[in-house]
Amino acid sequence: MKKYWIIGSSSGIGRELAKKLDAKGYELILSSRNEEKLNELNNSLINNHEIIPLDLSNKSQCINVSKNIIKKEMDSLHIIYMSATYSPDNSSDYENVINVNILGLLHILSVAKEFLKNTNSTSQLIICSSLVAYKGLPYSQPYSMTKAALYNFASSLHIELKDIVDVKVITPGFVKTPLTDKNTFPMPLIISASSAASIISKGLNSNRFEISFPIPMYLIMKGLQTLPNFISNYISSLVKKGTDKI
Repeated sequence: MKKYWIIGSSSGIGRELAKKLDAKGYELILSSRNEEKLNELNNSLINNHEIIPLDLSNKSQCINVSKNIIKKEMDSLHIIYMSATYSPDNSSDYENVINVNILGLLHILSVAKEFLKNTNSTSQLIICSSLVAYKGLPYSQPYSMTKAALYNFASSLHIELKDIVDVKVITPGFVKTPLTDKNTFPMPLIISASSAASIISKGLNSNRFEISFPIPMYLIMKGLQTLPNFISNYISSLVKKGTDKI
């Protein structure tokens, strides 16, 4: 039996992705710190799914929840790590940003990695990074750092687990979510969370390593990455405070 474990499914892209996968008839495990919102989501879905609250900043909880999940009867497990946080004030809450964006995933995989490897190439690990991973931009160091780390981590695992586990990375641009609602600056090419979830849902069954969108923003950020540093750094320095929180 195949299950999708969506970590960070109480809001934003994760919530919309749960709706898309539910409509396709997949069995879901819904996790986030907000149990009330998880219940609201589950009640709105076509099918009934398992709810497992999870605080990613709590190491022991991440490990215990992961141990309980891999004990379940299933042929494969598809872990989709959508959780992310950031503070508009980079000097505050940086530890929580690192805990939620990176360490929670590492705690989970410290338990689940071997299980994924032993499911005959049928399991998936989907990690949500960001287009900001391509180029360090000003004023968002903790958030950008974690997204770059996730991209690097996914790339490394994709190579290491080739033909064993299907590892993919998601690199979105601006998506309207509770996180981007914190922003007070223009967000070019922003798309809805539902549109983002549709793109991801289609990409899950593709042969691509990277699910990136929207394409114009991808080309801009990829261009900054490939330009000589003295040019790309100059262009990046023109970014007003906060405009890089993609």
